[in-house]
Amino acid sequence: MLKDLIEYIKEGQSDSEIDNYLDSKYIHLTDAHYDQIAGAISQGELSPKKASDCPAERFFLHFSETILFVNRSTQEQHSIYDVELVKDCDDLIETVNEDGLKNLAFVSFTINDDYQPTLIKRTATSETIDEQEKQQTIQSVIPVLKGFMCAISD
Repeated sequence: MLKDLIEYIKEGQSDSEIDNYLDSKYIHLTDAHYDQIAGAISQGELSPKKASDCPAERFFLHFSETILFVNRSTQEQHSIYDVELVKDCDDLIETVNEDGLKNLAFVSFTINDDYQPTLIKRTATSETIDEQEKQQTIQSVIPVLKGFMCAISD
């Protein structure tokens, strides 16, 4: 899945410098880590912090069947991070079938200082893209992303 995400970034962003970032930290959250972050968020144990407080410039965050590439934004003034997402799924959005083995959804978005996402439109395949499903996918990862970034912030 990581290789597919990197290819998606290369194809979708002609000015992408992803090859320069392949030494980025790769963090894999186990189910226990995922549950710990979700619990800390719901119980108010993590103090909210702005996205700009996060010291990480870029990282890959892998949890469940999802990988995010989170990169500090230099393009948009209102966005703090650009996020590229790949999710293994059966019938979600932009699907890529390789010999019937993979169903991957790709979504690109930015987050502002309050973790509010803005969808980035990319054309990666010729299939119809359901924007509502993309928004649902984004909303499903924001709590974990926010929780992780708040946890590693000073």
